[in-house]
Amino acid sequence: MNRSGRTALIVLLTATVAGALLNFRTRPAAIIQPLPFNHNLHVDEHELECTDCHTQAAEHPRATLPGIDICQDCHLDPLTETALEEQLLAYTTENREIPWQRIYRVPDHVYFSHRRHVTLGNVPCALCHGDVPALIEPSQHPLVPVTMDRCMTCHEEHQLTNDCLACHR
Repeated sequence: MNRSGRTALIVLLTATVAGALLNFRTRPAAIIQPLPFNHNLHVDEHELECTDCHTQAAEHPRATLPGIDICQDCHLDPLTETALEEQLLAYTTENREIPWQRIYRVPDHVYFSHRRHVTLGNVPCALCHGDVPALIEPSQHPLVPVTMDRCMTCHEEHQLTNDCLACHR
């Protein structure tokens, strides 16, 4: 192999390794919840709405994760004899918050209001969050990626502003 061939091979290998490392570094880590919450059971069998547990989604900029008071409404006493409910009851009977992990995040320089979208815009939760009610265990990643392109396309389709300062602070 001549010198230019070796150089080209080294450049190709370096680019391949660098690309693999960059992909590894930027791939989001799996988000593991403290309890394997079954959305489907709560939505289908118990007929709960998203805002029954994510109580601030309709009235505040942030949707919030469910506090222990929400779980205690039904789970202060055992409903089943499962190990999962034992775990849950350890939180509810001790009045300890469950350390739920956020799955959806926007960068700090982006302003997003659940209230504006849910209440004023009548945007269904599934449009941005996917079919969460069908989940029998927590997702480890967002079901729908949060990207500027998705937001801008939706704003265009609904004839809403795409002015940078409407969302970027």
